[in-house]
Amino acid sequence: MKRRRHSSGSVLVELALVLPLAISLILGAVHFGYLFFLYNGLEKSVRDGARYAAGRTYTTYALYTDVVKKVVVYGSLGGTTPVVNALTQSMVVVTPIPNTAGVRPQRIRVTITGYTYTGVLSGLLGTTVLTNKPSMEIPFIGLYRPPS
Repeated sequence: MKRRRHSSGSVLVELALVLPLAISLILGAVHFGYLFFLYNGLEKSVRDGARYAAGRTYTTYALYTDVVKKVVVYGSLGGTTPVVNALTQSMVVVTPIPNTAGVRPQRIRVTITGYTYTGVLSGLLGTTVLTNKPSMEIPFIGLYRPPS
């Protein structure tokens, strides 16, 4: 007759050793995966805003940037829900290049700065703040009509 081995205790010890590592790997993948998902949304938003800004009529800096910021944040002028959670118009920077009054811009740069990501592992890894990322610079092909 063969003797039966009891290994239930060793399986429990192995599980106790491996489970924290497995959970941290899964949570890390979720944390960074969602960060990349949000960054992709921000990148698309900046790209769409820059395209809109490139063809828009430039009158004054204030009017021009307000409209472009709305397009970046909401995806359209009439939108009310941000394309990416927690994105606000104050995080969007629109810069005509050259940025000189009375001079037609050659290029338009749209940037997001100050966007903060708080994810699953932010308690361990800290929050991620995007500064001047994502950014897009595009040639200005719109009309230039300074106020008279």
